[in-house]
Amino acid sequence: MRSVRTQRFPRGGVPLSRTPDGQAIAEAIPHIAWTSDPAGSVEYLNRQGCEYAGFPPALNRGWDWRSLVHPDDSERVHKDWERAIREESLLNLQCRIWRADATFRWHAVASLPLRGEGGEVVGWIGTATDIDDQKRLDDLRRRAQRDAITLEAQLAAAPVGLGFIARDLRWVRVNPVLAAITATTVQNHVGRAVAETMPALWPQVEPVCRQVLETGGAVLDHPVSGSSRALGGEPRSWLTSWSPVTIDDELAGIGMVMVDVTERERQAQAFRSGVLDTMAEGLYTSDRAGRFTFLNAAAERMLGWSAQELHGRPVHSTIHFQRTDGSPLTEAERNLLEPRPGGRVARVADHAFTRRDGSVFPVACSATPLVGGKGSGGLVVVFRDTTEERAERRQAERELDALTWVGRTRDALDEGRVVLYSQPIIPLAGGEAREELLLRMVGRRGEIIRPSVFLPAAEKYGLIREIDQWVVAQAARLAASGRRVQANLSALSLSNSDLLPVVERAIDTAGASPADLVFEITETALMDDVAAGEAFARGVAELGCTLALDDFGTGYGSFTRLKQLPISYLKIDIEFVRDLMSNRGNRHVVEAIVGLARGFGQQTIAEGVEDAETLSVLEGAGVDFAQGHHLGRPAPLTGAAA
Repeated sequence: MRSVRTQRFPRGGVPLSRTPDGQAIAEAIPHIAWTSDPAGSVEYLNRQGCEYAGFPPALNRGWDWRSLVHPDDSERVHKDWERAIREESLLNLQCRIWRADATFRWHAVASLPLRGEGGEVVGWIGTATDIDDQKRLDDLRRRAQRDAITLEAQLAAAPVGLGFIARDLRWVRVNPVLAAITATTVQNHVGRAVAETMPALWPQVEPVCRQVLETGGAVLDHPVSGSSRALGGEPRSWLTSWSPVTIDDELAGIGMVMVDVTERERQAQAFRSGVLDTMAEGLYTSDRAGRFTFLNAAAERMLGWSAQELHGRPVHSTIHFQRTDGSPLTEAERNLLEPRPGGRVARVADHAFTRRDGSVFPVACSATPLVGGKGSGGLVVVFRDTTEERAERRQAERELDALTWVGRTRDALDEGRVVLYSQPIIPLAGGEAREELLLRMVGRRGEIIRPSVFLPAAEKYGLIREIDQWVVAQAARLAASGRRVQANLSALSLSNSDLLPVVERAIDTAGASPADLVFEITETALMDDVAAGEAFARGVAELGCTLALDDFGTGYGSFTRLKQLPISYLKIDIEFVRDLMSNRGNRHVVEAIVGLARGFGQQTIAEGVEDAETLSVLEGAGVDFAQGHHLGRPAPLTGAAA
């Protein structure tokens, strides 16, 4: 078979001679991998692919991988594949692939050409990574799809050496292929010690020979490596099998088969550097003792370590010892990455790895035993950073919670369980007392629900205008009974041109005096839509109502608008009142707001008064009105609109 150039594949990580066997990793990782001839006819399909499609391994040759593609994706996939073949370029696409249970799942498919020594395309290597679950999770926001992994095919059979060794470990007979390995003739081998003819390989094969002679059992697929004198000292790799030979029921010696697998080892190197380092997921392998033996490029990027730095270090104490909140993992939690009995894949959906800089990030992992090759007995672990997925999941949960509150608010409105509470506003320098109307919801079990719980969803999903109109109607009915009330309006309602007519109709219907109605809007709401805010302010003033600017001092209102708009009251934000006794800076702010209000002919209302000392300071600063628990807690409304 024509040899294949592999130097174009990127190399990285631990030296490949110290990494697990490529074929073993290919069969172990949870991805479909395949190879085809130059025209696209499948020549190899790994275990994962056979199990996925329901194909027995014996039928994994001579068919077109595109036959598994969903009909709706077929035309696009055919065009991309034909273009890739025509241009000899990388194929990278997403499509749905048929599964043995007659369902289709989304996969990220990638393939790249494999070139011969003359630069011609001699085949293709490709992978299909299952991204169906991620597709479902990303209904609202497409995220970058996994880079497909690629898998290089195993070359066809290599030359085979045959020999027979006597019990004294001397050659009895060899074939020409075996003799050529040591650059001698068949005759020169006969009668000579194996150690003499293969001095470089003898330390690797002597224990195997003695094991066969002592136990009478065969040793199959034993790897050895060294240099071949017949090829000018070029490094070579062989796979050897050693079997007992009996004559008349007596152990006469050892029969051996020696297969040159150098090209396959080179191909495995290309697989490891060219395939594993193009995966979007991180991948590492560990030995029996739980120490790193290999990392791909994605794992290096996510962990912040190079493969050389981590090689030989214990996995758990280096990257897998704490949760995302920094608390330590228990021994049982660490063992979650160990394979299940029977070699089953261990999957962990919500775990954490620690980067080199000490930061922690959430991961989803799968771990499977590493079988075959020098790394036998270890683990292959594939992981991905789930930071964005967790954020999206939390956002989806918040959206679901908001939608739940929309339904609960709708029911409360229909069933009369949206109610008003009243909190007194007390004059400090003369004038009439008044009350602020505060919205509450009564739960089905009688619990009182504060507006901060249900109003955000009402604002987001369009119920707030209906709520505000209900509040306006209730406030007008109270004013008609002779009470002086202040009602809060949302920013969204201000932008609705129907709000002023609603206020006017409510006043007319209730027969209320507009002078007894004060509408509160926040400073930030006024600035969010200046034109709508100014139109509403002037409109309610023309009706005879007054306007209070809530949370003053926290927004970005200009002095010019304060002077131009018909605002009667500035409500000093609670943040400036809460620690007035201990914060001298807040005292200056309160005094400045009082002076500003007087300069513009406005009065001030201080919120959040919790004690007599604070009330005394506010009186001394010249504040006109105050409200807070010290003066009266919010209580269920009684009277005309109760």
